[in-house]
Order: sequence, then structure tokens, then C-alpha cells
Amino acid sequence: MDKIDFAFIGGRGIYSNYGGVENATREITLELAKKNLNIAVYGVEGENENTIKLPLNLRDICCPSWIYKKLGQHGLILYCVLHALFISRPKVVYVFASGPCAFTPLLRVGGLKVVTSLRAIDSARDKWGKISRNILRFGEYCSWRFSNSFTVNSKEMLAYYHESRNDVVFIPNGSKVEKSEFNQMPEEIGEQEFFLFAARFDPVKRLHLLLDAYSQLDSDNMPLLVIAGGNAKDHAYEARLKSFESNKVIFLGHLSQTQLAPLMNNCRAFILPSILEGMSNSLLSAMVTGKPVLAADIPANSDVLENKDAIYAADNVSEMVSGLKRLAEDDVFCEKLGKSLQKRALENYTWHATANQFYREGEKLL
Repeated sequence: MDKIDFAFIGGRGIYSNYGGVENATREITLELAKKNLNIAVYGVEGENENTIKLPLNLRDICCPSWIYKKLGQHGLILYCVLHALFISRPKVVYVFASGPCAFTPLLRVGGLKVVTSLRAIDSARDKWGKISRNILRFGEYCSWRFSNSFTVNSKEMLAYYHESRNDVVFIPNGSKVEKSEFNQMPEEIGEQEFFLFAARFDPVKRLHLLLDAYSQLDSDNMPLLVIAGGNAKDHAYEARLKSFESNKVIFLGHLSQTQLAPLMNNCRAFILPSILEGMSNSLLSAMVTGKPVLAADIPANSDVLENKDAIYAADNVSEMVSGLKRLAEDDVFCEKLGKSLQKRALENYTWHATANQFYREGEKLL
């Protein structure tokens, strides 16, 4: 391959479905590869699900798995940064997420151009100890202080960081209807109606509150609650969640995008109780699929939805209960809300437009 034009650092690789960074990186780079560019995505060996065939001008560069196992995420990112500095020497490096952005000064000292992208204010998550929280805060500082171009994916963060850096750029996520060869519903679901939750088991996602709200409903007359997620850092928290498991509350574990697609296509509604988001890829997937949504009223969600029928007061269990009951009982409401959200997603959030905005930021630095 010729010299790399754009390299992406921050996730676990182009094939990984670990989280929003990986999914966004994959969609953005697949779009960018349609241009006359040579692109590389850094990741970790062994995260490859190989569900897609990469074009010739898009390749993955993998950190050895033993480094990740021994040194964790920071070891992975350090390997990627050193490889970019001393081996690949891309023209522009895109660094995604708070922790990886802590390495921005090193990339700049090494003579590389850097576009940073914060996907959420990660230091605000409940799960971090003091040391980890301070590392993330340092990464958030480096993201705007030392980069050539600084981007965020929510209007809330745009306002938050504007005072620190007035040229901060808002680039929203895109959306698309996922296609999948997995069309059969899991046996536990069959042809039953169900609500869908899909996220990591992180306290800020507020799955525990959703389970609490669902337990207050007359479950005999409610759709199932299907939970696609995992990757819990706190095993005690995961055990607490799974104590709700029953024939009406189904835990499916972590799923790839292709495995999740039929669930998104067939759910009664998508539920997002999270109180900390950048711009949720799952939320956009539900919208573009034409599904009604019930989401916590935080700016990152309400700015995307712009529909009061799709939100409830964050952390308010009684409002969540009322919202779930309405979604379960009112077919006309569900159809109208789903169509309205789908129209908004198709008109405002596409990966093609997102990739073009990232391209323009990189093009300025070439």
C-alpha cells in the first residue's frame, strides 16, 4: 500500500463491535475509502469478526494481543501511536475518545497532524476510580488543547467546549438500516413482541432503572424486555442486573451489529435510559429503522430526537413506567412516532455526510 493518508486510532479495530467508537470508525472509514485515499484503522489482534470485506485502500493494523492483555487499553493505544510515529507515518491521524486523546501531544511532537473526536465526556461516567477519571480528564484537555482540529458529536459538547476552543466542530453520527444474514429470532423470543435495550452494562446506561420500571408493570400484558449487551467492568453490577432475568426478561449477551439487526428490525420499541451519551449509534439505528423510541431526556438524546413523545425525565422511574405502558398499548402512537423519527434520521443523519465532514477536517491539514 502507498503512504497512508488517514489513520484512525482509538477503538479495538475495524471489525470490532465493542462499542460506539468502533462502529463509528468502521462506517466513517468505509465511506472515506470510496475516495482516492489510503486509510488505516488501528486495533487489537483477535478482535476481528471478519464480517465485511475491506476495499484495497482500507486496511487494519493490529496491535499484538499480548500487549493488550498485559497492558490494557492504554498499552494498545501507546502501541498504535508509536507505530504511527515510527512506521506508518500517516499524513493525518484521527484520534477518537477521551483516553486515546491523551496521546495527542506525543503525536504532535512527532510531527503528525491530528484531528481529535470526543464521543462523550467519558470522565463523567460513574464507573471510574480517581486515577482513571483524572486520565480521562487529561485526555479531554489534550483533545482540544493540542490537536490541529477538534471535533465533538453532540450539540451539548459543542456548547461545553466552545469557551475552551471556539473553532470546535460538531460532526454528528450517521445512521443506516443494518442488513443481516441472521433473520431468525432467538428461541426465547420466537414471535412474541418485545422492547429492546442494547448497550454495555455500565451504570450510566441505567439498565437497572429500566429493569426496576419493567418489574412494576403487569408483565403478563407487556412485551418481553430483551437485553443485548455485556462488557461489564463491575461484575457485582452485572450480577445485580441478571437477578431480574426471567421468561419475560431475556439477556442475550453482547451481539455484533449483524446479530443485533434483526432484533432492531422486529422490536416493538427501542429503550434508551442512559444519562450519559455523545450521540448514540443504537438510537440512530432504531430511528432509521422506523421504530418508536423511549429515551432519557438528556441533551444528547433530545437534540437527536426533537420529539417530546420519545423522551421522559431522566432517572424518573414513574415516567418510564408510563412511557413503557403507552408503547405497549397504543399501536397508532407507536406507528406515528416511528415514522416521524425515521424521517428525521433519513434527513439529518447519514454516514456519508458524517464521513465527508471528517474528510474536510483532514483535507485542511494535507
